[in-house]
Amino acid sequence: MHSLIVPRRLLSLTLYLLIISHSAAAHATGADWLTASNRGEYDLAVTLADQSTADKRLQNLLAKARTLELADTSQWRSFIHYKPTVGNGWLSQVDAPHFFLSERGKQSPQAELDATLAAFFSEQAKAPLRLTAYCRFVARRIWLTEQLQEAVAALPKAECPEFQRYHEFLKAHQLTLVFPTAHPNSPSSAFGHTLLRIDKKDQRVESRLLNMSINFAAEVPEDVSSTAYAIKGLAGGFQGKYRLLPYHIKLREYGQIENRDTWEYPLKLSQRQVDLVLRHAYEMLISHFDYYFFSENCSYHLLSLIEVAFPDQPLTDDFGLWTIPVDTIRALDERNLISEGEFVPSSVRTLKARRAGLSPELSALSLAGLNSGLNEISEQLDALDSEPQAAVLDLLADYERYSRLKMNRSAQGTSETERQILSRRSKLRVISQAPTVEAPEAPPERGHGTSRLGLSYRSIEQGADQLELSYRPAYHDFQDPSAAYGSNAAIELGLLSMGYEQQTERFFLRRFTLVSIESIEPRGPVFKPVSWHTTLQWDRATANSRHEFTFNVGAGVAYQSSRRAPVFFAFGESDWVDAPAFKQRRHLRLGVSFGLHWEPFTGPRSGRIRSGIEYQFRRQIGSDYEQSNGRAWTGIALNKNLSLNLDARLNKQSEVELLRRVGLELRTYF
Repeated sequence: MHSLIVPRRLLSLTLYLLIISHSAAAHATGADWLTASNRGEYDLAVTLADQSTADKRLQNLLAKARTLELADTSQWRSFIHYKPTVGNGWLSQVDAPHFFLSERGKQSPQAELDATLAAFFSEQAKAPLRLTAYCRFVARRIWLTEQLQEAVAALPKAECPEFQRYHEFLKAHQLTLVFPTAHPNSPSSAFGHTLLRIDKKDQRVESRLLNMSINFAAEVPEDVSSTAYAIKGLAGGFQGKYRLLPYHIKLREYGQIENRDTWEYPLKLSQRQVDLVLRHAYEMLISHFDYYFFSENCSYHLLSLIEVAFPDQPLTDDFGLWTIPVDTIRALDERNLISEGEFVPSSVRTLKARRAGLSPELSALSLAGLNSGLNEISEQLDALDSEPQAAVLDLLADYERYSRLKMNRSAQGTSETERQILSRRSKLRVISQAPTVEAPEAPPERGHGTSRLGLSYRSIEQGADQLELSYRPAYHDFQDPSAAYGSNAAIELGLLSMGYEQQTERFFLRRFTLVSIESIEPRGPVFKPVSWHTTLQWDRATANSRHEFTFNVGAGVAYQSSRRAPVFFAFGESDWVDAPAFKQRRHLRLGVSFGLHWEPFTGPRSGRIRSGIEYQFRRQIGSDYEQSNGRAWTGIALNKNLSLNLDARLNKQSEVELLRRVGLELRTYF
């Protein structure tokens, strides 16, 4: 009997111990996922939670999120800035490692969502902000809370004072997209720039300058060379970051220092959408993207920020190899996501308008004051009534402020000259009158598309007639319709054209223009800008001719007697040329160029027709070779995105007969 009883007792004891140990292991596993979360090992926490049989708080959240397929929603992908890859995968454009809570978060929306839920249980503050995930990723948390509803009751509750201060400081009611217009004198934003202004409820227009703004830009070291700046900017060598800045600082930079007009477009957002964008901005302030001048630039990632409010309208999907700021405005306008733009003139435009509003006598007096100082015109001012005195002093004060900021963009307070002018102005009991500034006939988004296809036919005397097909990715030249682009600047990138000679029945590469920039700014009595241009181009005139590679730089002056008068310009020119047909293959040519540009119509038809006459002369250094070219052209806008161009040219080279040719080109923009 005893021989049978003992084994039975041992078996019962063994089973009892196994049950106890299994229960303890289950409790240990339940605690392990929380321990892993507090250590910042969120992927491990997810794995352990999936295996847990005791503490199922995280397991239940994960199960519901997966059932709802939240990781596959466009809203979640907009938070993490995912873009599809080849093979149906995903890749986040964010390049800051600390932005991701999962080690696989950059490539896996599901892993990042799972890790985010696990991280919300952690009480550990993590670098770089020393915040818990619960308090740092506020947009993610609030959205997940809305989706998971009662299931999120399992999440621990925590106060987030840093975010509360951010939210209460901004008091945001509306977001306004601000567009400082394009200008070639600013390399980092030659095509324009966009930023967001944060507006409060029931705010007066005058107080908007005190608002905060969100700006995305490359962080460039002060000591970086021009060459390194260009290379790194093209190759993504700089970090692009969102920054929260006082709006008046950015407006002063663009409108008062860089002489750029701005347009303001209120976004059509509900209060919920405004809050969502600003929560996501809070998440992104310390993170960064690799900055590419042509693609992932200021406007692209401002659009990606706005995109969280419109997840079902993936705005950034419209852009690939390049993103031009005005095209992002069009993307919003075409979807009816912005209100009509409001024009804000630059300081230079405002000063010109203020001076234009004076009588000839007061204009001459103000010019004397600008050139010689207030003391030199004191007696003439004393002889005037209060109102004309005030008009002259207002102009002098505005100009002195503009000059001070132009010299030092971070200058504070007022200069001694300003104080002298303002002191005299304060003694006059006259309210300053804002000048009437005429806005451009069309806002930026109403201009032609920035990309262009062209088909042209040329008849060449003593040569083979040619057909030419051209493609230009960006942006605008003087023969394009000028409406919404202005008349003084042209920028072209990547122009490629193929020619076909009817006589020889041959196709050939006609031209490749890497970059061409022209700035023709008329000088006046007050403002005296330098006009300039540069071109980097590979060119071949005919199927049988040898190519010429030219790097051109020119600088000069331009004049215009009145706003609607023709613009006359003259340049000194230098060309570095690589031409295999020449005995001295690589050589320098110097010369001059001059011409006239004008638009015959004003008002609603302004920008529809534009004409020009141009002449160029070059002489090769160390040789007798000379070249002269004359050209007359007219560009006619048939509609916003279709134009017809007429072109006649004369070309004379050493030991070559005068060559005449006329051409007709149809251009379409998109």
